[in-house]
Amino acid sequence: MATKFIVKMDVSDMQGKNVLVFLKPQPPQRNYRIHAWQILTASAGSTESFNFDTPMSVDVTSIGEKGQKIISQRIPIMPGQLYVADSPASLSPELKEAGASMAQEKLTPNQAGVRNETTPFWQVDVNWYVDDKPVVTCPYVDKNMTCTFEFLPHLYFMVAAPPLIGQTYIIQNFSDMTEYIMPISATEVQVNLTKESGLWKFSFNPQSAPPANAA
Repeated sequence: MATKFIVKMDVSDMQGKNVLVFLKPQPPQRNYRIHAWQILTASAGSTESFNFDTPMSVDVTSIGEKGQKIISQRIPIMPGQLYVADSPASLSPELKEAGASMAQEKLTPNQAGVRNETTPFWQVDVNWYVDDKPVVTCPYVDKNMTCTFEFLPHLYFMVAAPPLIGQTYIIQNFSDMTEYIMPISATEVQVNLTKESGLWKFSFNPQSAPPANAA
């Protein structure tokens, strides 16, 4: 079931900035290209909402002989599923589901994955989506390498300049964000953005759940 987030910009001036919402891939890797999963463009004093839902999908990007970007068909994928990138008849890579035994060998039950088995070899970037919005790109996946994806119901909020088209972020940026851990029973979350002494501040109702390792 989707959870609705209602975000109130309780400030007098957004200063040309947006609220960005991220999901964090597990485990995070330094070379991952992180996308802003939600970009909220509401003005000061107004409210904007979005839904948090968890269907995942994936596609792969490759570069053709003339330097053109080629993007495969986007495929729905579930935790525990593994797809292989294949290049039939020397055409650009496409995704095909691997057998259950290979999936069990390469993945944990909570992971989805893509393995590069292109012949002839194509280097690919693997693009992961949640609710059809980009979350992370795993770049430069070589022959017989597997890119896995898993995420927790944790949302990360920050205020920043509007991202440029195609702009991505790095794992280290999460240290500047406000983490919200979804309570199990939450169906609607009220988020209030304020600014105090030059600092942007997010507050939540219901409050964030405690971390799993909290005492």
